[in-house]
Amino acid sequence: MLKLPLNYYDEAGVVLPPRWFYWMLMIACRDVLLVCAFAAIPAESDRLYRLFFPHSDSLWLQLLSSLPFIAVIILLSFRGRLWQVGCSRWRLAVRPLCWLGCLTQLMVVSYLLQRSGWQFDLYLGAVIVLLVAFTIMLVRSRHLTVMLDDWQQLPAVIGASENQ
Repeated sequence: MLKLPLNYYDEAGVVLPPRWFYWMLMIACRDVLLVCAFAAIPAESDRLYRLFFPHSDSLWLQLLSSLPFIAVIILLSFRGRLWQVGCSRWRLAVRPLCWLGCLTQLMVVSYLLQRSGWQFDLYLGAVIVLLVAFTIMLVRSRHLTVMLDDWQQLPAVIGASENQ
């Protein structure tokens, strides 16, 4: 009996990550994505940096707080190779890394708000709301729990391809 609807499984019968999880990772890595996008537009980069990163001296803090999410993206991207070498314990790090990333980003955003005298900032306020929502989703998601439990066992297709 399947624990989730059929469209949440791939052709090998492995539970796929939820779509909202990919969106969460993309939004959580927004600072890295913004820096990459601004590097592609050199003529407007100074103005865009001032708009999104008013405290440019703390930009490295914002980029550093994205590292746990980047680690999760790397783990998800290489899960097939990790399964091929017989490693499945990496899945235990996915949820704690996401919680660590949310906590560090909330601390950095709080620091930036404190530094600006707690003045209203729509961008930072939206970031706080999204991070709190993502933290709640990480705690309550049945899909994520089923996925991480399913990933404990190596997929049969990968195990069969190693025997051939």
